[in-house]
Amino acid sequence: AVVSTQSTGIQELEETIARRNTNPTQSPEYKTLQTDVYERNKELEMLRTSHGRIKKQLSEKSGELEHCQKRLEVLDEEVYTLRKRVEELKKELSTREDEVDMRNNQIRKLQRTLDEFTEQNDTLQSQNSSLELRLRQRTDAMFNPAQRRGNGLSDAESEDE
Repeated sequence: AVVSTQSTGIQELEETIARRNTNPTQSPEYKTLQTDVYERNKELEMLRTSHGRIKKQLSEKSGELEHCQKRLEVLDEEVYTLRKRVEELKKELSTREDEVDMRNNQIRKLQRTLDEFTEQNDTLQSQNSSLELRLRQRTDAMFNPAQRRGNGLSDAESEDE
């Protein structure tokens, strides 16, 4: 029994040696391995191509991002400058509105004064007209004695007035 196990082991070793001694490129394992290596090399080449493409896209997008960041900085500066200008204009507007209010108040005061003077003028013109009428009547009465008598006044009474 020991001899038969040894002979089986010897036969296996002989088969292994025979396989090793034969041309390895013709064995089915070799062809399977060769096909597997070829497919893996193709896959590796596709990955390299994809990696190059993605790397190029990353570079382009990085450039775009950098440009956008610079543009953002410029726009931020413009916004800051414009906000400062708006604040200045608000202050200037407030000052001008105060000036307008002050001038409007002056105009209202002047209008009230003008109205008062107009009222005084009207009163004085009315008094003046009344006095001119009385003066005319007296003058006419002095130079026209017949009219004096028509009023029912005597010469002495007309002169007293």
